[in-house]
Amino acid sequence: MTAPGTPWNQSVLQLIDDRSSTRAFAPNTPVTDEQREAVLHAASRAPSAGAMMMYSIIDIRRQETLDRLAVLCDNQPMIAKAPWALIFVVDYCKWIDLFKHIGCFEPEFVERTGKQPRREPGLGEFAIAAQDAVIAAQNAVIAAEAVGLGTCYIGDVIENAEEMRELLDLPEHTIPLCMLILGEPAKERPATPHPTENLVMPERYRRADAATLDAQVAEMDAMFRPHATEPGDRVRDIYTRKHTSPFMAEMARSMELWLQNW
Repeated sequence: MTAPGTPWNQSVLQLIDDRSSTRAFAPNTPVTDEQREAVLHAASRAPSAGAMMMYSIIDIRRQETLDRLAVLCDNQPMIAKAPWALIFVVDYCKWIDLFKHIGCFEPEFVERTGKQPRREPGLGEFAIAAQDAVIAAQNAVIAAEAVGLGTCYIGDVIENAEEMRELLDLPEHTIPLCMLILGEPAKERPATPHPTENLVMPERYRRADAATLDAQVAEMDAMFRPHATEPGDRVRDIYTRKHTSPFMAEMARSMELWLQNW
């Protein structure tokens, strides 16, 4: 419990604690302009490396686009039933365009400044831009909850790179890293428990010993009931349903293509 007088915003902490993914949206309930503005403003206020904002947000409202995304993102009908989607794109294309626009690639600029000629962005830029994008997405999630909207992350937006690139007109130096679907929840959503065993490590990374791994397995099984009937069922579920799944293989294939595009 927080001591009386502690200047903490308990409502924000409670919102984070209560938040759960929404996969069913109230029908015929549009997102208001005020809700959209609040969510997008919060995303724009997210921390960004050097305030470079190395991401773009594609605002999806048209039903035909949502329908196509539902198919491309591993055939998930809930995407088509959401009234709104936001795709957070890792974007260095805009900086390439800006560099070119003000003459950074011109020989005179290179000679005058002594800087190296144009080079393509590398994995360093990708890492920072990816951090920018997901931080902005999480700001949007919290803001959405605050204005009465539920959200669900869709990682499958990375899949089917060729068709996704065509659908969204994505140029080189861009990668659609994650998508949010948003709308008013169809019903109350209980907060989903999250495991905490083997999560926080003091000072350095620590490989878990057998006792810690056993505790982690037990915690996951307890949260997975009634589906977990034997020790380790949750871990086996993740292995078969996620780690060795066809969609994860497709995600890996597409990610290699996106990085080539980078």
